[in-house]
Amino acid sequence: MELNLTLVVFASSIHDGLTVAASRENIYSEFKSRYALKVVSSQEYEPIKGQEELAIAFIATGGTEQTFLNDWQKFTRPLVILSDSFHNSLAASLEISSWMNNNGIKHRHINFPISPSKKFLEELHDEIALLYNIQRAFKEISNTRIGLFGDPSPWLISSDVNKEMITQKFGAKFIDIPIALLEDNFNAFSKYQGKYAMNSTESTMLLNNLTSHIEKSRTENDLFEAVKLYNSLKDLIQKNELNALSIKCFDIINTCKTTACLALSIFNDRGLVSGCEGDVPTLWSMIIARALLNKTSFMANPSSIDRSDNTVDFSHCTAPLSMSESFALPSHYESQSGIGISAKLALGKYTIFKCGGVNLDKFIAIHGEIIQNTDVVERCRTQIKFRFKSSDDMDDFLNSHLGNHVILIQGKHKKEISRFFELY
Repeated sequence: MELNLTLVVFASSIHDGLTVAASRENIYSEFKSRYALKVVSSQEYEPIKGQEELAIAFIATGGTEQTFLNDWQKFTRPLVILSDSFHNSLAASLEISSWMNNNGIKHRHINFPISPSKKFLEELHDEIALLYNIQRAFKEISNTRIGLFGDPSPWLISSDVNKEMITQKFGAKFIDIPIALLEDNFNAFSKYQGKYAMNSTESTMLLNNLTSHIEKSRTENDLFEAVKLYNSLKDLIQKNELNALSIKCFDIINTCKTTACLALSIFNDRGLVSGCEGDVPTLWSMIIARALLNKTSFMANPSSIDRSDNTVDFSHCTAPLSMSESFALPSHYESQSGIGISAKLALGKYTIFKCGGVNLDKFIAIHGEIIQNTDVVERCRTQIKFRFKSSDDMDDFLNSHLGNHVILIQGKHKKEISRFFELY
């Protein structure tokens, strides 16, 4: 799909308009060859609601600083300014960039040289594509309704989040849902006759497709109860119009006699970002991964360290089945009840990512690879061995102080994540 690029031209009336336009033929020609380009003056520009575009403020001449101050809030995040080598464009852009920096306004300044090299143009277009994607991610995040089923688990002592600030800054909304409401919904589900009933087409297909994966310690009734919890959650998701959730999952083990591991796995594979233990920072990391990279992710905690080969083992009892090459359905590890996910994840390049801090403004993004699926009895069911590229990368992870959970994303995504947080 062709990217919609709008250049919003800031030009002083002192400068001759024809000369200003003529000296920009190289920029306009380059952008026209790649994008659906629209060029408008700053006075004319108004964002069109619902239109997907990357609008760049082109500071075409000097003397535009005050005009920019009046109009900059028209632009959606991330705010991007462009300068070139004519009509005091660069000088004005540096003044504007300095003002934004002094006022804590995250932005990106791109300068187009007189004689751009092939390498520069390749990097420029990669950057524009990334900025476009970051803008789309911000928009998706702003429309996110996050259901929190219960409070964070009590062992997450370093994972407090200022949810009000996050809502104010990003637009995402947190909806607190008592865990008792889910428990009541689950326990009354035998009488439920809506579209998520256990005799629905979806439920029947899930049970038929998953039965052959049950381990010997589990029964078909265990699977039935896990799918019933999935349906109970789905009913509440629809009623609350959620598109992300986290659940204080250990609370339901005694009251519902099942686990949420399977439900979370299915939701993540179907695009509804879902985490466990009520861990908001990890859930927020998963939301960013989905919005920015269109990737599902594996939420896990470290299990062991081996400095001799720069590896850390990670494990958890839920994982998206789409990330696996094969899987089985044993019990949940700690409780030995319900249904857990024992997935054999695809080996290869991955990115470890986690954001944290009260304002969720700290992060790590580190490349490495999954080199093995392990099988240690006294660990959560999905287990992998992750090898860092160097001991320094491993130390960066161990010294990040962002809590016990991380997420693993297939592929190398440090650049995209780092640029996202530069504009966060």
